[in-house]
Amino acid sequence: MKNQKIFLIGLALIIIAAALYFVFSADGSSENTSDEKQLYTCGMHPDVISETPGDCPICGMKLVPMKNTSAKNSGEQKVLFWRAPMDPNEIYDKPGKSKMGMDLVPVYEDEEGASGIVSIDPTIVQNMNVKTELVESKSLSSQVVTNGVLTTNEKNEYIVTTRVNGWIENLYINYTGQHVKKGEKLMDIYSPELVSAQEELITALNYQKAAGNTSISGMKESGNALLKNAKRKLQLLELSDNDINNLESSGEVKTFVTLYAQNSGTVLEKNVLAGQKIMAGMPLLKISDLSKLWLTADVYEYELSKIMEGSKAEIKFNYLPGKTYIGKISFIYPTLEPKTRTAKIRIDINNSNGELKPAMFANVVIEGKNLGSHPAVPENAVLRGGRKDIVIIALGDGKFKPQEVTLGVYSEGYYQILDGLTAGNKIVTSAQFLIDSESNLKAAVAQFSSGQVSQKEEQKKTDVINQEMPMPSDTKTKTEKTKPTETKEAETATHEEISPLVRTGVIDLMSIDKNKDGKVYQDLMDWNVISDEPGRCPLCNMKLSEVSLDEAKKNLIENGFKIK
Repeated sequence: MKNQKIFLIGLALIIIAAALYFVFSADGSSENTSDEKQLYTCGMHPDVISETPGDCPICGMKLVPMKNTSAKNSGEQKVLFWRAPMDPNEIYDKPGKSKMGMDLVPVYEDEEGASGIVSIDPTIVQNMNVKTELVESKSLSSQVVTNGVLTTNEKNEYIVTTRVNGWIENLYINYTGQHVKKGEKLMDIYSPELVSAQEELITALNYQKAAGNTSISGMKESGNALLKNAKRKLQLLELSDNDINNLESSGEVKTFVTLYAQNSGTVLEKNVLAGQKIMAGMPLLKISDLSKLWLTADVYEYELSKIMEGSKAEIKFNYLPGKTYIGKISFIYPTLEPKTRTAKIRIDINNSNGELKPAMFANVVIEGKNLGSHPAVPENAVLRGGRKDIVIIALGDGKFKPQEVTLGVYSEGYYQILDGLTAGNKIVTSAQFLIDSESNLKAAVAQFSSGQVSQKEEQKKTDVINQEMPMPSDTKTKTEKTKPTETKEAETATHEEISPLVRTGVIDLMSIDKNKDGKVYQDLMDWNVISDEPGRCPLCNMKLSEVSLDEAKKNLIENGFKIK
């Protein structure tokens, strides 16, 4: 009987201890659960985090609740996207095969940290005005549009000069622009030096004849050498072989030398007059064949990869509207102009009918290389960096993934993507910088939770921002005179108080400024939200900023709105 009582007492103690254990465990778990507080952040400034709801100290927007990043998903895991097992940059929305023929691997929601995925609250995404676009494979245009100027063909031009001093006896070229044919007379030059050289030839000829009648062999050889040297001297003075032969046969000394056209062409420069004294080496005429011209054009450095020698070009002149000339790039100059970052190219143009003239201005369209078909993204979708280029991939449900890409050729507002994206990926084309700043949100939360950001540091940060973003003079004066306890927040404006404008409409700022003070209140996020009275935006709850009519007009025009 006694043993039975002891057994019952022990059993009762065990039951009481177990009950107390479960009670205290439940209290601890509920206490741990209550420790997880709801945090609030700003859609425009994700590094601003608060434990209580309110307004952003920087822009005045209403703080929105943050998602609990420490919470675990219960139940079945959600697949975010599918990627190739051998190339993590090859991403798809649906299961299937990779480029290498391997089965795609699913990436689940709890793998975000390892995959570099940024998760943003849908409310913040909406406030950011995020726009997306599907990546398409396309063959970008390799056309290069530029301007050019006609010049003479350097291969077909020459300078007329002489090797003797003298005077112009007869000038057969009367004006600049005169056309001459090959072998045609250009001018006669009287030169005492040339007369003396001809007399030396006659003397050498007589000496040779006299030496031929003697039996002394040395005299014959010296006579032949003397005649040969006299002929050579006249040839060097540009006396023609025909004139030298006539001089030998007739023995008559010519008092002038005649210059002939080397090739047919047009006289571009005439630097001499009849009777003028000239010096040896002086440029007398410049003649060029204008039946074949050169067109020189400038091509920007980044477009040089599109063209090559032999590329076809279409050329149009304002002088001949409606007429198109076809040419090919014959030469790409080896140097680059450092100031304009352009290289010159040369195109040969046929001008056999003479309707084109040097120095004419032309519009040139060059058909470049075949660039091939590659995924292409808009220029504004790429975050350019010094060492790498980033594109933001939209995965849906407020999830984004920064993706490093290799850029190819730029054309018509698009970049070729050589590596990093595939056709069908959805990318962000606006608000990329806001998403990039949102990626620092987790670090800001950890810093806030650990108590490393003190109120004093936050106040310093706010003061710096206020210095960088000064308020209008009237508003600043009112703020300095009004005590914080006396400041009254303006109520949120209604849709009737805000101008009912849309992006496709025409905005009449004069009708909005009802009190005609030259100032209005504008939302610096939704530029078309404008009021004549202070308040808050009915869309994003941001405090309206006071601006002048000129400032408001400038903001609207820069963001694509039409002004009345």
